[in-house]
Amino acid sequence: MCKLVSAIITTHNRQQLLLRAVKSVISQTYKNIELIVVDDASDERSDDLLAEYSLQYIYIPKEESKGGNYARNKGILTAKGDYVAFLDDDDYWLPQKIEKQIELISKQSCELVYCGRTIERLLEVEGTEFRDVLPYPFPDGNMKKKILLRPLCCTTTILVSKKALYEVGLFDEDLAFWQDYELTIRLAQITPFYYVHEPLCVYREDFSEKQRLTNQYYGWKRAIKYIHKKHHNLYKTLSIEDRIYVNLSVWFDAFQRCKVSNMKWRGLHYRILIKLFCRIPLRIYNIIHKTN
Repeated sequence: MCKLVSAIITTHNRQQLLLRAVKSVISQTYKNIELIVVDDASDERSDDLLAEYSLQYIYIPKEESKGGNYARNKGILTAKGDYVAFLDDDDYWLPQKIEKQIELISKQSCELVYCGRTIERLLEVEGTEFRDVLPYPFPDGNMKKKILLRPLCCTTTILVSKKALYEVGLFDEDLAFWQDYELTIRLAQITPFYYVHEPLCVYREDFSEKQRLTNQYYGWKRAIKYIHKKHHNLYKTLSIEDRIYVNLSVWFDAFQRCKVSNMKWRGLHYRILIKLFCRIPLRIYNIIHKTN
């Protein structure tokens, strides 16, 4: 019998993009899916817009709203499925995503499977570009320590058992950034990760949208400190080499976010700093680990 998958879409003030996300779930080749849309205090409810689709719509009023993680947890607590898959309202799944992930999770008898993604990047001048992103250098297996080195996946790419989510305590509602990374740190301590080696979803990046959380530098910086403090006992088990790698990864991401947030890293100075302090050492580290 096909296991029930609960697809949870969280949304806020993006009705047209929400429709694209909903249709991508409805169009899955794997059919045993219950769809839950959690509307986090949008100015305009989407009941009527979604009336023709078979789904459960949950509206969180402004006085109850506590952010994206609260909305996701509300969806998980409502879910009836054996497995849960997440989708943000501005992203969408390719038709075989859930089918291929269910096949792999059954084959490996594990609690979590993730996949590659295609970045849909909206640029101010060049228009929209698409780029495939596949994990490297360690996509599969025991991630207890490897997950500490860098994020491997985002919420849109994972399929995870509801049992495992309850075991680790769901999403941390005190986090507004890298909540998917922090969740996978905890999940990696109880289950190996397995990976479908192809992009099965599309992740949208719109740098002109200043309210987008991923475009806000200082909030991200506070989240990094919070995550490292919360998992201090795990990070301190890393080798000196790996700790250096973690810091370089954070620096690299910081420079990228400064650029997106229209901060001071610009032009030649920006490119030199990235290559000198981050990109070249990271590439050397990845080559070493690949050969090992």
